[in-house]
Amino acid sequence: MTAPSEPSPLLFASVLLDFPGHRTARQLGKAQVSSLLRFFFNGDIIVWRNFPEILYPVARVGVHEFDFIPSSPIKKNASLAEIALKAKFQLAESLTEHAARYSWIILADSDVLTLRNLDHLFENQDADLLVSRKQDGTLNEGFFAINSSQYLRFLEAWKAPKILPSPRNPNFLQAVIDTKEFTSNTFERGEIVSPFADDSPIRDIMEAAVASLAGGTTTEKTKLSFALHMMRTFGDEDGVFLDLMES
Repeated sequence: MTAPSEPSPLLFASVLLDFPGHRTARQLGKAQVSSLLRFFFNGDIIVWRNFPEILYPVARVGVHEFDFIPSSPIKKNASLAEIALKAKFQLAESLTEHAARYSWIILADSDVLTLRNLDHLFENQDADLLVSRKQDGTLNEGFFAINSSQYLRFLEAWKAPKILPSPRNPNFLQAVIDTKEFTSNTFERGEIVSPFADDSPIRDIMEAAVASLAGGTTTEKTKLSFALHMMRTFGDEDGVFLDLMES
C-alpha cells in the first residue's frame, strides 16, 4: 500500500515597515509569524523588517528574518502603505531563485493573521493565482498566492510599466488579472475575512482561517491581532490560562 504523499511546502513572505522608534510593525509581525507557527505552517516564512529588533532572539525553524533598508529614510509624514507596496515587489523579486521549491508563494501584508492551519486552502488548486475579495468585490491585495509554476511569468507581468506598484497604481493585482494571461480562483468563501474593511461579524472571524486587518487604525490593528492570537493560542473552555495568569 502506497503511503499518502506529503503536501508540497508553502512559502509565506511579508514586509514589516514602521516609523523610526515605533513598535507597531514588530507587534503585528510577531503575532503574524507566531500564528503561522502555532498552526503548523507547512513551509518557510520570510520576513523583511526595517527595524533592528528581531522578532525571535531564539531562532525558529523555517523562519527567516532579513534587515530591509528602504531607498530613503522614512519620514514622519510618509505613507507606509506606498513604501510597503514598493518593498513587496522587491521582496517578491528576491524570491525568484527559491520559488520552485514550493507549491505556492503567499505574499501578505503585515496586518494579516492566521487563525487556523492553511493547508486546506491550497488543496486541489490548479489556478495560477489564488485571491480573496472584499464584500464590495475589490481584491484584497494584502493576502494572495501565486502558483510556483507561474511565478516568473507573474513577476514579468507585475513589473510591466502599466502594472508596476506605484502611488498612482496601487491596484497591481487586479491589473495583472485584467491582462487575461493568468487563471485565478478565489479562496473558499468565508476563509479570508476583513474585520475592518467589511465590518465582519464576530462569528465569521472566529470561523475563518485568515484575518486581514486592513482598514483599521494602528491601535485597532494591534489590539485586535493580539486579542485574536491570544484567543486562538491560549483560549480554552476550562479557563486554565486565566487561572495561570492569576496565580
